[in-house]
Amino acid sequence: MKAITLLTVVFGGLVALATGYVVVPEEKITYADQAFLVKQKQLLEVFQHVHQHEVHTELWEVSKGYEIEKNYEHYSNVEAVKEFVALYHHGLLPFDEIFSVFDELHREQAIALFHLFYYAKDWDTFYKSMVWARFHVNEGMFVYAVTVAVLHRKDMAGLELPAPYEIYPYYFFNTEVVQKAAQYKMQGFYGAKKVDGVYNVVIPTNYTGWYVHTNPDQKVSYFTEDIGLNTYYYYFHADYPFWMGGKEFGLYKDRRGELYLYKHQQLLARYYLERLSNDLGVIDDISWFKSIDTGYYPNMHYYNGVSFPSRDNYYDASTPENYKEIEAAIDYEHRIRMAIEMGYIVLPDGRHVDLTKPESVEYLGNLMQANPDSVNRRFYKDIAMFARVLLGGSMEHFEHHKVLPSVLEHFETSLRDPVFYQLYKRITRQYWEFKEHLHPYTKEEVEFAGVKIASVKVDELVTYFDRSDADITNAVDVEVFDETTMKAGEMKKFGKIAHYQGEDFVIKARQWRLNHKAFNVKYTVVADKAVKGIVRMYLGPKYDQYGHVYGVNENRENFVLLDTFEHEFVVGPNEFVRESTSFPLYVQDRTPYYELYKWVMDATNGVRKFPLDMTEAHCGFPSRLMLPKGKKGGMPFQLYFIVSPYHAPSVPHHEGYDYTLNCGVGSGARYIDSLPFGYPFDRPIDEKVWFTPNMYYLDTVIYHKKESEINAVH
Repeated sequence: MKAITLLTVVFGGLVALATGYVVVPEEKITYADQAFLVKQKQLLEVFQHVHQHEVHTELWEVSKGYEIEKNYEHYSNVEAVKEFVALYHHGLLPFDEIFSVFDELHREQAIALFHLFYYAKDWDTFYKSMVWARFHVNEGMFVYAVTVAVLHRKDMAGLELPAPYEIYPYYFFNTEVVQKAAQYKMQGFYGAKKVDGVYNVVIPTNYTGWYVHTNPDQKVSYFTEDIGLNTYYYYFHADYPFWMGGKEFGLYKDRRGELYLYKHQQLLARYYLERLSNDLGVIDDISWFKSIDTGYYPNMHYYNGVSFPSRDNYYDASTPENYKEIEAAIDYEHRIRMAIEMGYIVLPDGRHVDLTKPESVEYLGNLMQANPDSVNRRFYKDIAMFARVLLGGSMEHFEHHKVLPSVLEHFETSLRDPVFYQLYKRITRQYWEFKEHLHPYTKEEVEFAGVKIASVKVDELVTYFDRSDADITNAVDVEVFDETTMKAGEMKKFGKIAHYQGEDFVIKARQWRLNHKAFNVKYTVVADKAVKGIVRMYLGPKYDQYGHVYGVNENRENFVLLDTFEHEFVVGPNEFVRESTSFPLYVQDRTPYYELYKWVMDATNGVRKFPLDMTEAHCGFPSRLMLPKGKKGGMPFQLYFIVSPYHAPSVPHHEGYDYTLNCGVGSGARYIDSLPFGYPFDRPIDEKVWFTPNMYYLDTVIYHKKESEINAVH
């Protein structure tokens, strides 16, 4: 029996939610009941103004009334909870200090705190533990541990976390925006308009490339600094933390090692398409012994006022104080490379694990991430962890309570820095080296006998920039909650604690973000028998930065997966249409906190219902970034389509969870089939047998237009 009760209602319209590889059944929509709404409201409230330690009467009272030591029987792993209590009494990271999961001591404490939440036997224990921690542990550590716990507890299915850029705006928006928000509050919202009785402030914001010009890579800051993109990467880590044991939490079924490598390869390919759209060319290579041409100026600051470290152009990491770390990184790279070349991994007891088979990529990925599912964490280390510290330009620190991490040392800010892509280009090179040792697919492995793609037609592809609002109210401090300052209890009725002299307010950052027009893909596939198949659609470049046509083999690393789906083919022509809005790997923008909270309150008060499709998936790539920007006059790209025979995954698709359950993390049932990620581009291509009837290349053009042109009435 599920801990969260859902009321299922038949609905006549079409409702779909992209959750990784999961699509909500079109004939149904689910509404939340009151028990769910209470939990959702409580979860939203606890993330309000997390740096303030006494702002909400109810939360404060719950916290003061709870003692962990007197409630050990309410946890399923008492020893883990006692370990946290011991750490707490010894002394955790203090309030207002900067938290980074890359710091060993911080990570140890965060994992112990996660255990406190994860092992709570029921919602009541979880809630009381969470509220207690809200007022007793470091804010950054609290947000991190709660996020990971909610995503991995099966009884939290469907509950919505506020977007990380709304919990911690400091990690996503420029300093001048946060400063402007504080000024509005301090000046009594002078000149601000009220909307429905609420002070409503909208602050225009831009990217670092607009404020300070440092290098050509800033041309794509609208992509690398996109709040949706960085949220996507943050949640990818939260789904598969590098410290989390696979067997204990079910991750060993999820092909996590292969996914780790493939996700980064896809990020690199997508970033490259954006670079081509801005005439930047290939991603630069980095060397441990040469200066890095590309600097980065984050233009952000932490809550405590300390600025994020910046890195100058031509930054040289090869300094005497870094020699030891550089030697270690080179050594770890060498160990991985030797394992690939020798075709086996050496275990601590001297036994070998085969690294020559296609499925061995799972071992390689776990090895390179050095997660608990690695077969030898003692010898093979996480190169990226060392490299992030070396390359970020952060200051040397002398105690764990006074660290100053660079953007590379937070998952929610990593993608902002161009060096991230240069680093992972170096790391994923070993992924491709592994693939180079595999035999190219034979004709029998790529063809689908009796199935032919007769034609594919795609609507005109158009991108543009449009305005997007995010609720950054958490960026400012608020008055301590006091019912005597409320007007007739209005604040308490609404439940939001952001107020000025008893008046509610909401502050939004408005940003121009890349988007694209929705488009349709029309397929005509001819089959000589009734058969089930899997359709994949990729986007890649047509030309390199010099205007030369890419060869089939050299281009295979540059294709981005856009769509994949099952289809039951009948004998004869099969004509069907796919809408870009239903591509299951992509998700729409998150509902802003203010609107989400208001919706929950309205549903609680019976004003309207709260549909469970309101609960956005956290694991999909931002839909608005599906297509690269292209160019005003049009930029050529290639679309590639392939229909493959259905290969059942080891765990049936969707088995063991419904579509609201955290994208199927830890279930092993999130994948549509058992073919390798990136198939068929994941191996060297033998062009003699490559072009088969079940494949289809389509030249296309992506146009970039102004928003006014998109909205013009023709």
